[in-house]
Amino acid sequence: MALSTEQALALLLILNSAHLTAACPPLDRVAVSGSAGGRAVLPCSYTPSPGQDVAVTWYAYPDQGKAVLLIYSKTPSAPIPAQWSGRMKLSDEVSSGNASLLISELRLEDTLDYLCTVWINGICVTYRNVKLTVQGPPKRVSATATTQKTSPCPTQQGNAAAQRRSYCMKPL
Repeated sequence: MALSTEQALALLLILNSAHLTAACPPLDRVAVSGSAGGRAVLPCSYTPSPGQDVAVTWYAYPDQGKAVLLIYSKTPSAPIPAQWSGRMKLSDEVSSGNASLLISELRLEDTLDYLCTVWINGICVTYRNVKLTVQGPPKRVSATATTQKTSPCPTQQGNAAAQRRSYCMKPL
């Protein structure tokens, strides 16, 4: 039975997509937390070997569920989505096995699931989900004005500044 060109392409597409999903190891999950205004390192790594063709991708999964491509190492000049622009950087040590992502100036809205995949020579070797939780800034203690009773200051003879003050500001 001969396949038409359309059937052959459809079959190839199915086999190719099955290969891509089956090629990745089981999903590895990691939790990371950081403070608003601070920095967080989303860890991702692999075992390097000389002469490898390495591709690293990082995705974010906003509440809507649709993946947002953040970084693809093969096109480092590709624009980063506005929400993360200027705050995100892929490790400088990708060739050494470190594919971690640094996010600086953390915001509460950075609390998301992130996905790192590392492909070596077309084979997925790392498949990691990083759950980032950003804590809000510490609550500030509000300064409450309190009224305190004061006592008269004893003045010393010859001290003009002390004589002009009629009260000390020490609590009773």
